[in-house]
Amino acid sequence: MRKLILPALALCTALTSCESEPEEKGKDIGALHINKEFPQPGDEIKITYAAEDSIPDSEDEKVKGIINFMTGSNIYPEDIELKDSAMLYTSSIKIPDTATAISFQFKQYNIDQNNNKAGFVLPLYDEEGNPLSGSASQIANFYGLGERYGGVEIAEDSIIARYESDFEKDPSLEQQWALPYVVAIKADKEKASAFVEKQMQAAKENDSLSEDDYSKLSQVNAAIGNKEAADSLRGLIPEKFPKGSLASLSYYQKLYQAQGIDTKEQVFIDYQDKVGKDNVYKSYMLSTLASELTAEGEIDKAQEYASKISEKGRKASAYNSIAWKLVEENKNLDEAQEISKKSLTVLDNIDPKKDKPETQAASQYAANLDYSKAMYQDTYATIMYKKGDLKEAIKYQEMASNSKMADADITEKYIQYLVEDEQYDVAKEKAADFIAENKASEKLKEYYKEAYIASGDASGFEDELAMLEEKGHKKAKSDIKKMMIDEDASNFALKDLDGNEVSLEELKGKTVVLDFWATWCGPCKMSFPGMQKAVVAHKDNPNVEFLFIDTWERQAPDVRMKEVTEFIADNEYDFHVLMDEKLEDSNDFEVVDSYGVSGIPTKFVVGPDGRIKFKSVGWNGNTDKLAEELAIMIQLTQS
Repeated sequence: MRKLILPALALCTALTSCESEPEEKGKDIGALHINKEFPQPGDEIKITYAAEDSIPDSEDEKVKGIINFMTGSNIYPEDIELKDSAMLYTSSIKIPDTATAISFQFKQYNIDQNNNKAGFVLPLYDEEGNPLSGSASQIANFYGLGERYGGVEIAEDSIIARYESDFEKDPSLEQQWALPYVVAIKADKEKASAFVEKQMQAAKENDSLSEDDYSKLSQVNAAIGNKEAADSLRGLIPEKFPKGSLASLSYYQKLYQAQGIDTKEQVFIDYQDKVGKDNVYKSYMLSTLASELTAEGEIDKAQEYASKISEKGRKASAYNSIAWKLVEENKNLDEAQEISKKSLTVLDNIDPKKDKPETQAASQYAANLDYSKAMYQDTYATIMYKKGDLKEAIKYQEMASNSKMADADITEKYIQYLVEDEQYDVAKEKAADFIAENKASEKLKEYYKEAYIASGDASGFEDELAMLEEKGHKKAKSDIKKMMIDEDASNFALKDLDGNEVSLEELKGKTVVLDFWATWCGPCKMSFPGMQKAVVAHKDNPNVEFLFIDTWERQAPDVRMKEVTEFIADNEYDFHVLMDEKLEDSNDFEVVDSYGVSGIPTKFVVGPDGRIKFKSVGWNGNTDKLAEELAIMIQLTQS
């Protein structure tokens, strides 16, 4: 006979007849559910994340996750192994005993899903359900670095309040978090000065200050403009800690500024003799020496210095740079091949999980390695092409073109090599794929035509190309649409090179493209041919405005104006340039700070409603693609 099984709840009465604990409800943060309401260090938690978008078609489109463990003043990211079911993603995570706060990052289609910029951030708790001491400051610091962690942000006064709530409960935390706190409050000069003075007084009463303590005191003084005190404290550090981090940094700066390779080498010899630590600054010095020696044509000596770099990724980069120099000069190609192969061998022996820096999750580091490997494979393929070994060139160029990070320059060379090897059918097939994926240059399309004609009837080529280009355009539009945001745009009024004031508020109703740049910024200037193409393409559209905001310059105002004006004129750019204003008693600039820019070039596309719709950082290396992407962004803001 079958046993009757009743639901568990039916066996429990309203009294004490059910002894099991009620299931914990957990905590919801936006689309994230955590099974524990008050997670503690050492706990194993279960999470469920509800994807915003539809069920993905491929593995690459699935949600990816990272958890950031906050310990002391540091943030340690780790990948989350997510299991997917329909639009729900689940995982179990063990929290380290040392963590006191955590945050989650989720991406889909390589786009941050950041809970409307609030993020997925929470403190850890003690057994009574109270947030752990210091967790509020850790979270404040995390939001202060939000651009690095999925673009999260909260109001400045909320960041300040978190620090101050911790300081009130535990005044010893003030020293640990002095610098980010002073940066947050520095607009209130009286309050910031009083806090720094308090830290200075406490330091005078402490006869066991560490190098980090001195460094923080120097930095907080610099943050409020106390240059004399900051410089004095900084000057003491190498004397008190002759083998410390600042001593290493000082040698690197001295080497970088030294004139002539012999002088630079002597600086490094002095470093080895007096400090000798194998740290990041030693790697920087070795990389610089390898680069300088390569430029001087001393390849053997450059390799010698490159071989001493302990950080594998930097060592591979140094080898690749040496090899590429020989490629550019089209000489010693046998040696170039040997050196290039070394760069690839070094990368092949990197384990992202073991060799990653503490500041990156393994997946983030692996993505960087994938990009580097594609570049170095391209170097090796170019060498083999120049040596006349077309088969080997094709082999390595194919590897490079298979990278997710492959740009149009890499795919173009792959099709070129196939065509020259008369592999017309393969060239035709691969070229069609690249065009449909929006990873093709205009030159690649010419090679596609050559392969198309050589492999058969050319009568349908134009229709076929138009169809593929339409596919590529649709893919680009679909990808870009997923990147669309809706954020506040900080209003500003800046003067242009003719002294006319331009206000963002007055341009409301138009799509406005903002490009933050500087005369010293190489990637900014490399992107300008693409920006010029975009400007010309929209010059007759009265509803589109391009503004190029020059910022982060260090010259005197009159020198800056002269250099910017001459640069634009010499290059014949049709750019409307605005001059960002430097904040008084500071190295900061007004508008670039108000937009939260952490690196240039950074471009924003502001819609007719006056809100930011797109943000793009860096330069993708493809002039045509940049112009096309901007055209799509502009179209989407006006549709």
